[in-house]
Amino acid sequence: MSRIGRLPIPLPEKVEVTLKKTTVTVKGPRGEKELEVPKGISIEIKDGRVMIERTEETSEYRRMHGTTRAILANWIKGLSTGHQKTLLVKGKGYQGEVTGKVLEMQLGFSHKVLMEIPPGLEITVQPGQNAFTIIVKGNDKQLVGSYASVLYKIKPVEPYNLIGMRYSDQFVKRKTVKTIT
Repeated sequence: MSRIGRLPIPLPEKVEVTLKKTTVTVKGPRGEKELEVPKGISIEIKDGRVMIERTEETSEYRRMHGTTRAILANWIKGLSTGHQKTLLVKGKGYQGEVTGKVLEMQLGFSHKVLMEIPPGLEITVQPGQNAFTIIVKGNDKQLVGSYASVLYKIKPVEPYNLIGMRYSDQFVKRKTVKTIT
């Protein structure tokens, strides 16, 4: 059995999962999503937990077993509490703000960087001295992670002075200044 696929998904109080023939609907306080269950995968709800099993031991069914479980678990968490990524931006004169549906950032370039915020995401900017924090929140884990990675690629952290963007849980090994010997 798949290590991930065999784990039961606990259901929070506010989330409701309903099964139809080949579809699973997840409803929560933050929205609703529907998943078409792949062939060879069966889902059942018992004692406030969602169990996912496969009907045959082929490589395709093993692959889909863990994937289906991970998608449902992320949806259940996202529709109950939501997903969040935090980016720390450090640099002299770096600034950021949200105006309407656009994230405006001054990151040491000759121009402002304007990033459109996709629907389904909520962006919060917390200013600081020579730094600011960007918090990306949303229901869809994939959308939150992909938007955070697009922001990160604009100005990744450099290892000498730790200037640029980095994730809040990212460890950057600081390098020593290059010297002539």
